[in-house]
Amino acid sequence: MNKIKILLTVALALLISGCGSKMPFKAQEPLANSSLVYIYAIESYGDVESNAYQNYTIRVNDKRVGERLRGGEYIVLDLKSTQVKLSATRAQIEEKPLTLDLKAGETYYLKITGNLEKGAFSFKHVSKEIAEKEITKTGVAGSMIDDIDNTLTELVSSNKSDTNLEVKPQSQIQAPVSKVDELEKAHKLKEKGIISEEEFKTLKSQIITK
Repeated sequence: MNKIKILLTVALALLISGCGSKMPFKAQEPLANSSLVYIYAIESYGDVESNAYQNYTIRVNDKRVGERLRGGEYIVLDLKSTQVKLSATRAQIEEKPLTLDLKAGETYYLKITGNLEKGAFSFKHVSKEIAEKEITKTGVAGSMIDDIDNTLTELVSSNKSDTNLEVKPQSQIQAPVSKVDELEKAHKLKEKGIISEEEFKTLKSQIITK
């Protein structure tokens, strides 16, 4: 019996450590003259849901956002305060559109729920009260898409000192390196054999805790 308890404890520790790289939810404030939009996906465990069926591509005005969203993850966007069309596409097949009239200084929460009747999923605008109970259980979307098909001009500059908040082409914006980016770079170094597994674990811990 003691051996079984030890094995279960070790398995649980490995499970927790394996999820350690997912950055937890962190609330933000919208930039001046812009709107903040959270998009999050509820993680589901039904038989219908495979990894592919918890894999969503997000588009704003038919332009793909650079993060692929999975169950249990969220993304946050600063967008121009105007009418925008958003959509979530599951497994590159089924698309759900949503149109919002964004207002300056407002925060919006869009929820993706999978594993509904007959394997369907929903993409809808929910209240802050509902979202706050659910989005805190998600983590930052950590998978980046390299082949983005359009420059997303609806995004506004993250520089709060920019009073005009002019939208710049993505290639001209000097975006700060996020912890997710640093973790991805560290993982690539480990895969290429540049750093060892122990060095990777140490580096990952430093990135997460700084």
